Amino acid sequence: MLTFESVNHTMMTESKLKSDGFEIKTIPTPREISNSCGLTIRMDMDDLEKVREYKKTLPIAYMWVYTSDSNGNKAEKID
Repeated sequence: MLTFESVNHTMMTESKLKSDGFEIKTIPTPREISNSCGLTIRMDMDDLEKVREYKKTLPIAYMWVYTSDSNGNKAEKID
C-alpha cells in the first residue's frame, strides 16, 4: 500500500498510475497505518520498483510504502 502527505498527492499518483496501466485500487487508509491522509493506494507489490521510478516524476515530497507479512507491518519512506 502507498500513503501520502495529502489526498491531493494520492489522487495525482492514482491518476498517473492508472493512465499507465497499473492495476491499483484507492481505499480508505487504515488507522493503524496512518492518520495523515484519508486515502491509500493498494497495488501489487511486484510493481514497487516501477513506482519508485514514477515517484521521481511526480511533484510530491514523499510517499510511504506499507507491506505486511507474517512478522507484521513494515513501513518505508520514499523521498
